[in-house]
Amino acid sequence: MENINNLSNSNNSQEVENNNNINNVENIDNNNAIVEVANGEGAEVSEPEEEVAEAEEEEVFENPFEDYPPETEVLELLHSRLTNMNLLNLQRFKNLQLLTLRQNLITYIESLSENLELEELDLYDNRIESIQNLNQLTNLTSLDLSFNKIRKIENIEKLTQLTDLYLISNKINKIQNLETFVNLTNLELGANRIRRIEGLDELVNLEKLWFGKNKIEKLENLSSLKKLKILSIQSNRIKKIEGLDGLEKLEEFYISHNAIEKIEGLENNLNLRTLDVGNNQISVLENISHLTQLEEFWANNNKFTKFEEIFEQFKTLTNIDTVYFEHNPLQKEQPAQYRNKIQLNLPSSLQQIDANLIKKNSPFH
Repeated sequence: MENINNLSNSNNSQEVENNNNINNVENIDNNNAIVEVANGEGAEVSEPEEEVAEAEEEEVFENPFEDYPPETEVLELLHSRLTNMNLLNLQRFKNLQLLTLRQNLITYIESLSENLELEELDLYDNRIESIQNLNQLTNLTSLDLSFNKIRKIENIEKLTQLTDLYLISNKINKIQNLETFVNLTNLELGANRIRRIEGLDELVNLEKLWFGKNKIEKLENLSSLKKLKILSIQSNRIKKIEGLDGLEKLEEFYISHNAIEKIEGLENNLNLRTLDVGNNQISVLENISHLTQLEEFWANNNKFTKFEEIFEQFKTLTNIDTVYFEHNPLQKEQPAQYRNKIQLNLPSSLQQIDANLIKKNSPFH
């Protein structure tokens, strides 16, 4: 989907693992059906917006699944101006396991009570304002309601088999009603209106947590997430790195674009492989020399001035592969020497400085 990222991360994909693009595909067989209706991009539009909207309402929707066999297991309808799920007559497909209705005009989740075998439901990029009629889908493992207009997490407490829940870019202001999701491994809440981390105590199997682009001011209430491997909280209002003591399995931590002034609070996070503190207010490089598993360190756009601090901290980081220090005073003040100094004084494992790969025949390595 993932992304955003970087709702999930400006450097990792974020953003987003769940964003699969399927373009101009039409395939029908006994088990799979994929349909996409052209959206008319590039066509001239001369009618006023109101007239166009009225014309759309008057269009007669032809069910593209009408002739598909009832044993079909996968249905996908993308970018097709669908407004009502009932028009698809989905109750015929008792064996349906995956339903994707991305980029349509759906405003309400209709009942899927005849599709009890459903395991994956994707309603990404529609106009849904509330979560309804899903609690009967107890076999559901993946639910994507990203890019809608949802204000509250509700009416999904019986979906106890969920492993992946995507609620990116909605209007959610509170984390709630997740107590039954003990099997959840991936939770994406980027680009919402969340101000506080809460309601996660029961998510004991969670491995990935994405909070990018919210209004969170403090790292808190994370201690129960013992299996967490990825935490992304970019573009928030965090001033201090704290509350990570219990996250001993944490491997990737993204906290760029906040208001951090000091690197601290990572004493127990010895498995960290990626640390992103870019675009903050950090002036002293410290408290990372014990992170011996570290492979990527992103610290661009901060206030670092001393090369000596970098060299001292990285002496023990013999697994380091990539570093970003561009747009710091030490790079701006010595642009001609910056790269060579970093390359000469960091461990030989280093392969990349900022966006530049180190040549294998480098005199320093």
